[in-house]
Amino acid sequence: MRAELECPVEERYLFADELFSDELTAFWQNTSTRRLKDHLKGTEYKKYINWKRRENQVALFTMHAYADLAVPKKFDCIFEIKNPSNFVNTKFTLIQAIWEAWFPMDTLDHGHKHLCIFDFENEIPKIIDKLHVSEGKVSTLPMGASWLGICQMKDYEEIKKAREKYLKERSNR
Repeated sequence: MRAELECPVEERYLFADELFSDELTAFWQNTSTRRLKDHLKGTEYKKYINWKRRENQVALFTMHAYADLAVPKKFDCIFEIKNPSNFVNTKFTLIQAIWEAWFPMDTLDHGHKHLCIFDFENEIPKIIDKLHVSEGKVSTLPMGASWLGICQMKDYEEIKKAREKYLKERSNR
């Protein structure tokens, strides 16, 4: 467990590597139904199983959450991990968190992967198009694919500096 305030500012971002297609999301919703058939099903389960993407929503797979985060959670910045100067300031909310894409929860858990459903206040920004769209049951994420960071604008400059430093050090190897 790690609280967000315990996390260094430069690490306070979610790392999204895939955009789930509607078909892949439906596959994981069915997987959830099958895996949880004999378990109690709460509000999060019902929201996930019945979720259909709206025009201003996306389903993104995120890697190893930086902290435990309560859902819903507001964000306002998206940036390219490999080119952190490319960013978009836009308001959006994490409205659902599904651990490993099959277990709906009311939190993101530190260190774990999640399917995250985001609801944008306005239209979905074009930067989302940089992500690989996964359609099959198995990840087809190609080598060199773009990745996006999701954070608060107030933390972005520190995150950007740390990412640029890391990228520079890595290129000098």
